[in-house]
Amino acid sequence: MRTPRNLPFLLKVYFIFGTLILVSAALWYNNTLIERMKEQSEATTVLFSRFVGISLEEARDEARQNFLRDVRSAITIPYILTDLEGRPLIWNGIGIEMIGDDEYIRVLDFDPRNPVDSLMKSVYDMAMEFDEANAPVKVQGRGYELVIHYGTTELTRDLGFAVYIQLAVFVIFLLLGFIGFRTMKMGEQRSIWVGMAKETAHQLGTPLSSIMGWIEIIRDHAEKSGCSEGMSDAIDEASADIERLGRISSRFGKIGSAPDLEYQELAPIIEETVGYFERRRPALKIDSTITVELEELPLIRCSRDLIGWVFENLIKNSLDAISGREGRIAIKAALNNSERRVEITVSDNGRGMSASLRRRVFSPGVTTKKRGWGLGLALVKRIVEDIHGGSIRVAHSQPGKGTTFLITFPVDSQKREMKKR
Repeated sequence: MRTPRNLPFLLKVYFIFGTLILVSAALWYNNTLIERMKEQSEATTVLFSRFVGISLEEARDEARQNFLRDVRSAITIPYILTDLEGRPLIWNGIGIEMIGDDEYIRVLDFDPRNPVDSLMKSVYDMAMEFDEANAPVKVQGRGYELVIHYGTTELTRDLGFAVYIQLAVFVIFLLLGFIGFRTMKMGEQRSIWVGMAKETAHQLGTPLSSIMGWIEIIRDHAEKSGCSEGMSDAIDEASADIERLGRISSRFGKIGSAPDLEYQELAPIIEETVGYFERRRPALKIDSTITVELEELPLIRCSRDLIGWVFENLIKNSLDAISGREGRIAIKAALNNSERRVEITVSDNGRGMSASLRRRVFSPGVTTKKRGWGLGLALVKRIVEDIHGGSIRVAHSQPGKGTTFLITFPVDSQKREMKKR
């Protein structure tokens, strides 16, 4: 059985829609429960109101009165029993203690149109609030007519909050699932290109050693036969390029491991990288200018080979973005004392990037080149952030007007020695 090519996309769709269906079903079920409880609450309130009316009419002896109090305290629904004028007679579960029999004269003296008693006024106001949520229930008996005002039970309120709690739980579950899926995907991508880097270093090692040996043989033969100065210079340049290839191979080998970091000056590393491109301007058909402005900088704990690779990738990307036309690349470095870090900007006036590309530019496999792997900036980000504890981001980019990368490295408080330039 063949696995569909779009299986990851189908899994994402299944995960998202499955979660939405579960959340919707849970919300619908909880709302149904709340509505059923509300209906039951209303039915219980009506029955209780009638019972209270009958009991009030017949509660002449102390035993019946005590029974009425027991039933009233057992009801969990907050309620207020009033006469037709709104005068509170009995209440329970509203947070205000019922007055005693010896103070019942306060009930008879209370006038809703001119409320003087603060306690009775508070009960009356709460009855009006209950009426806004639930329609009051009238109870008629022999020679009297009462009104019962009721609110929602604590259980009903808790169930109302339960809907949002459950929704929050599902949202958290969805976020954790997304973060876990993204972490697994990024880890898998990292493992792939780290493995590619190590394999590349391994494959380059043997032929480079062989070429270096052949260059030494050619050099010895040229010295014995008395070759021209031009040939000698060509041999030296070829030897330098082979040495550089050896350093590149070493860089690939360091990507998948923790390299030794030493306190270094950034300025010589930057100038060496820029000089490499300057010497090869004719061969690379570079018509652009590269300017360097470096202030006094402290020593940075870093790997010289890997930091050189960072600037080499950024300069190469800028040259590609300029697309053969005359352009400008500017590298500036300064110390930010307030944040205790070195800030380096690499700017060009190339084709720039769109907003969507800026968000993905450091992800493995993202490239605008027809023959690119999309690993250069991903490796740069790993070198700067994971290995050196710094940061790199696109500070500014606009289509047709260029791009500026901002790289920062933390400054060790014990190594703030400044090197004079």
